[in-house]
Amino acid sequence: MQTDNLSSPKTDANTNQSDRRPVILVVDDEKKILEAFEIFLAAENCEMISASDVDEALVKTEGVKLDLIITDFYLKTKSSIELYTLIKKSNPGVPIAVITGYPEYISEEDVKIFGADYFFTKPLELDKLRILIRECCPRK
Repeated sequence: MQTDNLSSPKTDANTNQSDRRPVILVVDDEKKILEAFEIFLAAENCEMISASDVDEALVKTEGVKLDLIITDFYLKTKSSIELYTLIKKSNPGVPIAVITGYPEYISEEDVKIFGADYFFTKPLELDKLRILIRECCPRK
């Protein structure tokens, strides 16, 4: 069910920007979270690139223009902080939303210091997620 082998997002010069679906990278080491995001983002008419860790995210997004990154703060291998740093080199200005199931250990202020733009706690409120997508991925 995971969207691992996506066709390249429409990015050529002949593609009308309004025809392009937003491309959202979701990084989480829990398969069920990725599956839930896949269903939700498909319903929102977004293309999703899923990854369970930083290295996989970097490989899958090489050469891809991202509109939004949603990542769990606590990943099993490299930290999500490394993800922000590395992804922003190839996608400067891309908004980053951090999600966590442990708000007692990390705060909105902390993630903003690390370079993230948005902060959400699990379980996610879908209405807030829709607002985030509409703010970060405007459509004409």
